[in-house]
Amino acid sequence: MFHQLFYKPMYNILVFILDILPTHDVALAVIVLTVFIKIVLLPLSHKMFKTQIIQRKIQPLINKIQEEYKDNRQMLGVKMLEIYKEYKLNPFSSILLMIIQIPIVFALYFVFANGGLPNINMADLYSFTPNVDTINHILYGVDFTKANIMVGLLAALFQYIQIRLSLQNMTPVDKNKPNKDLKPEEMMQKQMGFMMKYFIPILIFVASLKVSAAVALYWIVSSVFMIAQELYFRNKYKEELLDLKTK
Repeated sequence: MFHQLFYKPMYNILVFILDILPTHDVALAVIVLTVFIKIVLLPLSHKMFKTQIIQRKIQPLINKIQEEYKDNRQMLGVKMLEIYKEYKLNPFSSILLMIIQIPIVFALYFVFANGGLPNINMADLYSFTPNVDTINHILYGVDFTKANIMVGLLAALFQYIQIRLSLQNMTPVDKNKPNKDLKPEEMMQKQMGFMMKYFIPILIFVASLKVSAAVALYWIVSSVFMIAQELYFRNKYKEELLDLKTK
């Protein structure tokens, strides 16, 4: 099922992009593919950003309810659901965005791991997908069908920058407040932020040493796109964000 739903479409889209690119470069095809995917997911990213702003706005109300019903977990859950419904919030929107991209990354990995590029596997091409005779898989001395440590380092670096920016949209935790004085939800948020900021970039770097540079390039372009997207959204909603800072 994975082969039919994700691998073949990904493979055929890549081959199609390679065909229309004058230079038939694998790296350029991955860049075009990544930008296309990010544009398709842009409405979901936009909704996630607005959700983060609303969550920060209603955080005092959430804190009040959590304190009021701290000894009644069932009623707390009911009240939280009422808040999410009232403000039309989906707390899983950010997770959904990440889940959608997981099969895309795996499909891209298998395209190169299974030898689908630079050699074309005719059995996996759709009847309407053009065949490409010559494919350039080396750009600026980097073979994008093999792992490359420098590309992996760049992937980790841009991922770190992107996560650091996105974490600023979360409800801030007082850095000067001792851990023992933090509420359970604040402690969990602090730990999650630390894990996301450092563990994920390290994980991506380690993974980049095992996968093709094309997959690492996907992470790089994806992170750069999301950094630009984050800055654009911040400018668009700068009044709302400024209002949050003054509260």
